[in-house]
Amino acid sequence: MSVLSISIIVLSAALLLLLPLIPLRVNAAYADGVFTLSGWAGPLPVKLIPRQTARKKRAEKDVEKDTKKLTERVPPPVLRMLVSCLWQTAGRFWRKARIASLRARYTAAGPDPADAVMAYARAGIVMEAVAAAVDCADLRADVDFDACRTRFEGSVGISARLGSVLAAAFCFGIAFLRRYYQYKREKE
Repeated sequence: MSVLSISIIVLSAALLLLLPLIPLRVNAAYADGVFTLSGWAGPLPVKLIPRQTARKKRAEKDVEKDTKKLTERVPPPVLRMLVSCLWQTAGRFWRKARIASLRARYTAAGPDPADAVMAYARAGIVMEAVAAAVDCADLRADVDFDACRTRFEGSVGISARLGSVLAAAFCFGIAFLRRYYQYKREKE
């Protein structure tokens, strides 16, 4: 073997061993009616949503067309299989992922003070349950009797390793293909 082929083999092995260790992080935020989604693969930032506004309307129309075409072509049992496999895979993935940060601000308001107080109480109960499950949660609920509208803003950061994401994708693919081929055999 030549030195070049040995170095290619060593680099490939190192890449396969180090690739699953790359940290991934996704941040989702909602404030003032605007949803943003950004991510990092190691040190490289990636802005996912919102994209440039010039393509926004065209993309919305394309998504509408694609959704209609997908629901026309894919039978409901296959969609149920897809959702079921996705749910199972998400459960496995959440055991390996970690919520790095969680922040939420809820301000209950409205024309009726009693409704605002009830909304505040319900939000407080939910936030208390979430805070018990997530140790890095920064949650706050307020009541504003002078405001005319209820407001919510929040952000969540989820981190995982690339290996966990690839393993979850692989498990999803295998489970879905197994069920899909079983469905095809039963249909015939």
